[in-house]
Amino acid sequence: MLINEAVLKAELGGIQASLNWKTLEPFAKMANRNFRKQIGVELYNELIKPNTNLTELKEIAVGVVAWQSYDLAFPHLKMKVGDLGLMKSSPQNTVAITKWEYVDSREANLQVVDKLLEDFFELLEMESPEVWKSSEAYKTRNRLFVRSASELGKKLTLVGRNSRFFDVLTTYIERSENNYIKPLLTKEVFRDLKQKWQEAATLTAQESELIQGIQWALAYLAMYEAYPYLPMIVDMNGMREARYKDGTREEETADAKLKNVQRQALWNDGQKFLGDIREFLDAESSPTVFATYYLKNQTNTLSEDLDFTDKPHVIL
Repeated sequence: MLINEAVLKAELGGIQASLNWKTLEPFAKMANRNFRKQIGVELYNELIKPNTNLTELKEIAVGVVAWQSYDLAFPHLKMKVGDLGLMKSSPQNTVAITKWEYVDSREANLQVVDKLLEDFFELLEMESPEVWKSSEAYKTRNRLFVRSASELGKKLTLVGRNSRFFDVLTTYIERSENNYIKPLLTKEVFRDLKQKWQEAATLTAQESELIQGIQWALAYLAMYEAYPYLPMIVDMNGMREARYKDGTREEETADAKLKNVQRQALWNDGQKFLGDIREFLDAESSPTVFATYYLKNQTNTLSEDLDFTDKPHVIL
C-alpha cells in the first residue's frame, strides 16, 4: 500500500496518537484500490517502489490515499458496535460535535481529496512518464477531447475543478462528441483529429485551434446533456430528487423556471461555440487541410447553386 499508520498520521496532521491503525486499515486498503483503478496498475506499481524516480507524484499520491482513507472511515469513527448494539462513546472532558460541524468536516475532507487529485493529474501530464503513457488507464483518460476536471473547469467555471463530478460527466462528454462534434467535422476529420489527440502527436496550428474550439463547445453541451439527470436518483426504490442537507437547513431545489433558464443558456452557449467551429473550418479547410470537411462543404454549395426551384428560368 501507499500508506501505513505513520504516513497517515503525518499526512493528516490532526489525527490523534490514540487512533488505532487497525480501525483505519480496511478503509486505507479500499482507498488504495480506488486510486489504483484511477491511475492504472502500471503507474501504481511504480509509485509504491521505495526507489521510484517519481518522488513528487508519489508525495501527492500518498496525500490522496491518506485523505480518502480518512474520509471513508470518518462516518464510522464516532460509533461502536457490540453485543449491546450501536453506541457512541463520550469520554470525560469531551463534547460531541454538532451535525453541521460533522457535515462541514466531511465536505472539507472531500475538497482536499479533489484538490490533491487535480494536482496529481496536472503534474502527471507535465512529467508524462513512460510507465503512464503505455498504460490502459492513460488511453481511457485520453479517449475524450476534454480529459480532466481541470480542463473542464477552465472552460465552464461554474463546475470548478471537481474530479468526482467530472467522472459523472464523462458519459455526457462522449455523447456530445458523437451528437454534435462528429457530424459537424465529418467522421474522417473527427477520427484523424481524435487519433492525433490520443497519441499526443504533433498538432498543426490549425488542429490545435480547432481542438480548443471543440473543448469550449463540449464543456457547455455536455453539461446541457447531463442537466436533466443530475439531481435524479433511480433505483429499485423508484425515482427520487436528491436534496443536499448541510445539518442546519434543507436547501430547496431550484424552481423549474430557473433551471430551464440555465439549461437554455448552456444550449445557447454550446451552439455559439459550434458556430465558431463551423466558421473556423469554413475559413481554414482546403483540399489538403481538413479535406473531407472541405469536400462536403463544396458539395453542399454546388447543390445549392444547381437548385432552380422557385427561380425564373428559360428552358432552351
